[in-house]
Amino acid sequence: MPTVQPCSIPLAIRRTLTLFVVIMFATASVARAHFIWLVPIDDGEKTVVQVYFGEDASPDDPELLNRLDGMTLEQFNVGSKLTKIELSLANGELSGTAKTAPDSLFIAKHDYGVLNRGEAVFRLKYYAKTGPSFGHATWTDADTHRHLPLDVTPIFDGNTIHIHVRFDGELVAGAQIVAVGPGMDPFEGITDEKGQVEFEKGNIGLYSIRARHIDATPGELDGKKYNDTRHYSTVAIELSDDGATAQHLQIPPLPEMVTSFGSAILDGHLYVYGGHTGSAHSYSLKEQGNVLRRVSLIGGEWENIAEGPHLQGLALVAHGSTLYRIGGFTAKNAAGEKHDLWSQDSVAAIDPAEGKWIDLPPLPEPRSSHDAAILGDVIYVVGGWSLVGEGESDWHKTAWALDLSEEKPEWKPLPEPPFQRRALALAAHEGKIHAIGGMQQEGGPTTRVDIFDPETGEWSQGPSLVGEDGITGFGSSAFATGG
Repeated sequence: MPTVQPCSIPLAIRRTLTLFVVIMFATASVARAHFIWLVPIDDGEKTVVQVYFGEDASPDDPELLNRLDGMTLEQFNVGSKLTKIELSLANGELSGTAKTAPDSLFIAKHDYGVLNRGEAVFRLKYYAKTGPSFGHATWTDADTHRHLPLDVTPIFDGNTIHIHVRFDGELVAGAQIVAVGPGMDPFEGITDEKGQVEFEKGNIGLYSIRARHIDATPGELDGKKYNDTRHYSTVAIELSDDGATAQHLQIPPLPEMVTSFGSAILDGHLYVYGGHTGSAHSYSLKEQGNVLRRVSLIGGEWENIAEGPHLQGLALVAHGSTLYRIGGFTAKNAAGEKHDLWSQDSVAAIDPAEGKWIDLPPLPEPRSSHDAAILGDVIYVVGGWSLVGEGESDWHKTAWALDLSEEKPEWKPLPEPPFQRRALALAAHEGKIHAIGGMQQEGGPTTRVDIFDPETGEWSQGPSLVGEDGITGFGSSAFATGG
């Protein structure tokens, strides 16, 4: 997985850790709206309902979860009473646990209070809902509008997603709808006189849908007068390939909060190495990890496998029974001292069963904030820069390949990439290497995608990532799975 390095632009990490493991980073440089989202994670015996507070149903700044004090979470089953679920805030995560019930919906409510935004003084109320995947009968059978003043019901007909919105039990026209999902352009629309709007489905995966309705009735709360009430209601829902409820594996949190680490999956385990454990833009040797950890994808706890150099901004890839650690940077300064950051050329391999690192031929030049991918028996390394203490960082124009099938593998140059980027994602798919997004030496973050064909030795430009600005591709992660 790719990693993120120090830069002049603040960074946000975002991606949830379900069966697919994803992780992203948060910034305050751009004003962002926040809404409550619920995502259920089922292990067959219990359902953990994860609560997120951000623009979509994925992790954002964990500190913001403190603002949800007083929120209620309940389990709803057709024909039965609501069951309250206790919420727990720990390790930067807010969640509640319930007994597994495939037909359940989960709903949340939170009165955020009165806000003053310039001349606008309004009351803010949040609602959220989640449950089975699209097409499940519970979505149409459950009368959750009796419990959620602003209620959103998604209906799927096999190709089109229909959204029905009710306010105080009545279908409401003029409600704003925003939806994002895999493989689709972000959708924005307004409900018609029947309280409905529709959009075409994208790909299989998690969809984040939200509605807004403004009640112009003025009022007063705790001595504070307001002009209107703004209601926001969200739905997080899976689109599966067979209409069945999508299943997720709950993976225990990492032992410590960390960013800019290397990560790979091997033999049913998730491995992570190194990373940054300090606060934003604070770097020191003590704040860099040097431990290879793993956890089983079918349950269990994190365990330490081996130690190594203190690194962040490295790449970690898996091939056969072996993990390969590539590059990264080390902070030579102590905490509180002036930063002294140095990219490394080290490459090492480890068989987790043996638990010992073996040095391989180093990179031709020190490199960090790059990414790596395996295609066949070859490791490809693309992107990144070289940090040299107090000197100017060198943005790499080179890319390299290491053929692991050779008796004495050596790094060999690839044709020069038509870009200089770091904090990018690299993925191997259908015989080609895809370099996705990242930060450009000139021009800032980008959604650009470049593709390398080892057969022809040529680079070509692919379709850009979907997003309103380049930050969509900054510090991203990518991998191929199931085609």
